[in-house]
Amino acid sequence: MKESNKSIILKYAIATVVAFAFFFLIVGLRDVFKQTELKEVYRILADGFTYPGIFYICSGFLLFAANQGSFRGIGYALKRFGLMLIPFSKKKHETYADYIAKERTIKGYLFLFILGGVFLLEAIIFIILFYTVK
Repeated sequence: MKESNKSIILKYAIATVVAFAFFFLIVGLRDVFKQTELKEVYRILADGFTYPGIFYICSGFLLFAANQGSFRGIGYALKRFGLMLIPFSKKKHETYADYIAKERTIKGYLFLFILGGVFLLEAIIFIILFYTVK
């Protein structure tokens, strides 16, 4: 198997495990296994799938915004502020242009949108089931 395929599978596997851990945490805190009404079970399952889905989609949009340069000024200011707090250090004075020139972009985060979409699709299915049960 190619190295790129292994990294893709690893990204999806880790993200899926984290999403299901989040799902089981939400479902477990709401005692889904003690519920007797089917409508309440559907509501809890819809909530359990919604939160990880929204989290992954919002994380993907945050990475997209960061790649477009939305947070460069904040990052530069925080770096300069952090260097000012360290006493007796050799502070290298980096200009904003140098900071932007060496900044790198993040690649390969499409899986966040895909996994978030899958979880939101499952949430929509349970919402539909919630409203069809009397």
